[in-house]
Amino acid sequence: MWRKSVSPCWADVHALGAEGGAADSTCNPLHVACTRHSKIHMSPVCFPSHAPYRACLLPLVLFFALTGCYVEVPPDAPPSVSIRLSELLADPDPEVRRTAAEALGKIGHQSAESALLAALADQDPRVRAAAALALGRVSDGKSGAVLVRKLADPSESVRVASALALGEIDHSAAHEEQILHALHDADASTRVAASRALLRLETVSFSTDLESALKDPNPQVRQGVAAVLSETGDTRSLPSLLRLLQHDADAGVRAEAAFRLGKVGDAAVLDVLSAVAERDANPRVREWAHWAIRQITTQPGTDSENRRGQ
Repeated sequence: MWRKSVSPCWADVHALGAEGGAADSTCNPLHVACTRHSKIHMSPVCFPSHAPYRACLLPLVLFFALTGCYVEVPPDAPPSVSIRLSELLADPDPEVRRTAAEALGKIGHQSAESALLAALADQDPRVRAAAALALGRVSDGKSGAVLVRKLADPSESVRVASALALGEIDHSAAHEEQILHALHDADASTRVAASRALLRLETVSFSTDLESALKDPNPQVRQGVAAVLSETGDTRSLPSLLRLLQHDADAGVRAEAAFRLGKVGDAAVLDVLSAVAERDANPRVREWAHWAIRQITTQPGTDSENRRGQ
């Protein structure tokens, strides 16, 4: 097990804005989402304590949630504001519920966890997605099991939000095992979401269960699992990555394998990379194979043990 390296941000985070719109991964490696390392720390939200409840609270929720502007608040304000916002999660207007969930995530107070967990069952997928993302900011890990189950949500935006949230909460071996179980779900969209969730974890362990998912009929799952395997930092992943590079029918999977070999490979993989760089039918795969060769040959020391993260 090793610590995940920081790669360019994974474009799948943008899928949250389009219901059912899966990100296009054709020939493009899945880079580790770096929101953990570039997280926007939103300011607390301030509400006047004597304003009429709904008439004044809702406009302020909308204003501050959308602008994220900074307002000085007393130390005891976040709990009381969280209580008020949690009550709005039961509002009949789904836009109010969604905005309240987003604001709770920006405040980040743990008292909102129970209300946000309940909001994961909201009938509106926008509310469920907002609640999932908010839980990634307020939970201490207790919501992990519920978020894993939301990887099977019928809404794409909720599945992506749950995967992102799982990468933000405290990691545990139990959560990793639960996500691995979802990786073998009968539904392909659940398996894709599970691979995203694994890639978001701070650390992940090599396992034969993970490796077996490379046989998945869905190319997005295979691509995601290839990325996760390389992030384990375990040299046992190299034969599998080489097989994908040489034989997988999907160009996106082959490109992912080339990119990952450039990250974790050594001189022993150069012959295969060179052959792919010259002969693969897809120009993007050839480009990534050339990139991987440069990575391996220009960095000091090509022995895999020297290139593993500590």
